[in-house]
Amino acid sequence: MINLELYRIFYFAAQAGSISKASQQLHITQPSASLAIKQLEEAMGAVLFKRTTKGVSLTNEGETLFAYVEQAYELLMSGESKMSDVASLKGGEVRIASSTSVIRNVLLPYLKSFHHQYPNIKINISDHYTSACLKLLKEGKIDFCVVRLPVQDEALLSTKLITIQDRFVVGEKYKHLAEEPGISLKELADYPHILFPQNMTSRKALDKFIASHGLVLNAAFEIASLQLLTGFAAAGLGVSYVIKEFVQRELADGTLFEVKVKEHIPPIDLGIVQLKQLPLSVAAEQFIAVMMKEGE
Repeated sequence: MINLELYRIFYFAAQAGSISKASQQLHITQPSASLAIKQLEEAMGAVLFKRTTKGVSLTNEGETLFAYVEQAYELLMSGESKMSDVASLKGGEVRIASSTSVIRNVLLPYLKSFHHQYPNIKINISDHYTSACLKLLKEGKIDFCVVRLPVQDEALLSTKLITIQDRFVVGEKYKHLAEEPGISLKELADYPHILFPQNMTSRKALDKFIASHGLVLNAAFEIASLQLLTGFAAAGLGVSYVIKEFVQRELADGTLFEVKVKEHIPPIDLGIVQLKQLPLSVAAEQFIAVMMKEGE
């Protein structure tokens, strides 16, 4: 493999039509530049320049080589410029994964703010459940994800973003439950429930909470969509368990009603999860910085 510096000197000499001018541009001595050209010619087994009264010009062999070197050099310069843009946040990409409900209710304001500040940075968003988000993260396909904490994995680093709260909600048919000052979980367990599937993190957390009180909730419906969960509850098909902050509009307009239970429902932390050993891109670091600052 020929030293790339030889090609660089060759490129500048061909562009300038002078080895002397090329040496000045590259801040090296003329003898060093001439030696480099000679070494390249020996390696190629061809004469690349011919002397003229004004300097040097390319031979036929030199023209052939220059066509390739010029393309390579311009590609390198383009790459260097691109990296400069990335470092200065004038370009780059952020790859994020989270659930639909978190994207819509938590990430959207941050996405809007970040895009306004850095319009040339591409944002790639993947919509998945927690387990799939973490899988993508460990495969290196995303920069970070925003999921329910805690995440028990030594290879991952978690940072709390916000605290939210699960609540039981009902529609008009079961509104009388919401009018009670407090109903026990045991009483509530007798009603039909509309819940996330058992493999989802939020459902696992609910089942664990219910089990801590010696109870089991039997779902009449299992639905993986928050929008459908709330729709089924509003239609009077049972009691649903959702994040209160994600159904504020429905609670405000009377589509849903919050059921207060006597037992304390623990709060939820949503957080940013990333790989411990893999540094983030400048763009991804800045996106996290925006979230943390605006979330204060």
